[in-house]
Amino acid sequence: MKVWRRDPDVDPGSVGVDPAALDALAEEFRKATEAGELYHGAQLAVFREGRCVLETGGGLARVRTGVPVEPDTAFVIYSSTKGVAALVMLMLHERGELHVDEPVVKYWPEFARLHPEKASVTIRHVLSHRGGFPIAPDWLTARHWGDRDAIRRAMEELPLSWTPGEKNGYHPNNFGHMLNELCERADGRDLGRFAREEIFEPLGIGDFWIGLPADPALEARVAWCYNRIQEDAPPQSTGLAGSAGEGTAAAAEQQAQEETFEADPAYPDRDPEERHPFNRPATWRAVLPASGGIATARALAHYYAPLALGGELDGVRVVRKESLDHATTPTNRRGEVDRTIGFKIRWGTGWHMDLYGQGSSLRTFGHAGAGGQVGFADPERGLSFAFVCNGQRQPRFMVWRYNLGGLALQSCR
Repeated sequence: MKVWRRDPDVDPGSVGVDPAALDALAEEFRKATEAGELYHGAQLAVFREGRCVLETGGGLARVRTGVPVEPDTAFVIYSSTKGVAALVMLMLHERGELHVDEPVVKYWPEFARLHPEKASVTIRHVLSHRGGFPIAPDWLTARHWGDRDAIRRAMEELPLSWTPGEKNGYHPNNFGHMLNELCERADGRDLGRFAREEIFEPLGIGDFWIGLPADPALEARVAWCYNRIQEDAPPQSTGLAGSAGEGTAAAAEQQAQEETFEADPAYPDRDPEERHPFNRPATWRAVLPASGGIATARALAHYYAPLALGGELDGVRVVRKESLDHATTPTNRRGEVDRTIGFKIRWGTGWHMDLYGQGSSLRTFGHAGAGGQVGFADPERGLSFAFVCNGQRQPRFMVWRYNLGGLALQSCR
């Protein structure tokens, strides 16, 4: 398996990073990539003080056709997209376009049309996975993900499973469906366009999309996904269950055995990989702020770089430090088990906390994705980290990735 490593933007020592520690991190990545046991292809990027000090990648982006991972290969990042959606809502809050403690129905009256008790759901409940309606209706499959009217109807018809604010329960896709609608109602732009115009472009972040343009050249750069996932993203498909090194070995073994995709009659003239809903251009083009982001590792780490520095990078302030500190304060009790995914996790307002490697703390925040992706910021170190791949293949992947994050954290002097 080919592995490449690009030159850093600056001398790592000039931003307080031990070059030898970075070499050890890159070597761990190289060995895993060349072995090809944990994933087919991947990228890794680390920023310190807003500068890229490590960017490496390798393996295969598309296995059947032998397409290698290159620096401009983009990966579906699944729930790592939620980390961007969280910032968008925080920015809208700061600008006074909405208030996170206001009820959803202030902006979306029809949300409680069928179930009046949903009038008590606030935007903060949605952001902190306390809304009480975690799973989308069975009919809302991938064929509807680009249909905003269908998504609105699905969110309006859902009943509550618990009293809003009563407990945490991860909302795998509904998180993004709700925030996208709220963003457009408050601002006039969907969340993907807002992120592009207000975050990615001002910061000079290329190769990050929530809603990929309909461009064959861009589509050809997207790595195919090889992790099995159901279209309605049930709890154990989210990847979040493994972000702390947990998860079931049986599920991972089944996933590793199911990597040969059969042709789908619905896509007779296209690649057989399109049996997987996240390998379809129609899915890539949909604005799915909970699961549909597409990015390189460099772009994802660059996104978290200003957040690791209090919200500003190179004179561009995307959010105030006070707002960010508030949003990354845990919203649930230590030891509380998430009702949806079934294990302990600390939630902030949109991000999850303290799961990213030895040395991370409750100030470390980010989000993992179903295929093994992760992006996070550590404000104590001014460090941001991203790892993206096209699907974990072994039960031990999550422990390996946790150790990878720890090596990055430990590289800071």
